[in-house]
Amino acid sequence: MMVAAVALMAVSAYGSIKAGQDRNTMYQMQAKQAEVEADRRAVQYEIQANEVLRKVNSANAAVVARGFAGGVSGFEGSAALIQDINSTRGGKEFTFALSNSDMAKRGGLIQATLYEQAGKTAEQSGYFDAAGKLGMAAMTASNIGSKPGTPAPVIDKSAPI
Repeated sequence: MMVAAVALMAVSAYGSIKAGQDRNTMYQMQAKQAEVEADRRAVQYEIQANEVLRKVNSANAAVVARGFAGGVSGFEGSAALIQDINSTRGGKEFTFALSNSDMAKRGGLIQATLYEQAGKTAEQSGYFDAAGKLGMAAMTASNIGSKPGTPAPVIDKSAPI
């Protein structure tokens, strides 16, 4: 019966190692997923930034066209002022969208790093659990075939001396 217990502990130790490795693999996959998701969000913000530039250019082109259609220069006076205001506001929105893109990438890298570390920790935990089980198996194996220990004498402390 003891041999079976030792064998089961060894199999259980292997199971602990395999479970730790599988958890590590799962966390590594989650890390990759976090990176991909962060890249996707970053691209969305970059598209948003480019759309802001397109709108600013379109608005400024319309201002210039209206100025020339009205018989004045589209690059001077109030037309130039409106273009400056459009460019300033658009520049702020553009910069904000690019900042969001950068933050999305950084956030994804941070999350991926956390998953990677969790995976390494899970795998180490599996190895430590297996080592404990193998230690118990070794202790059990060392007791196979040995004579039972002599029990310690019982002293009745309630008896008078």
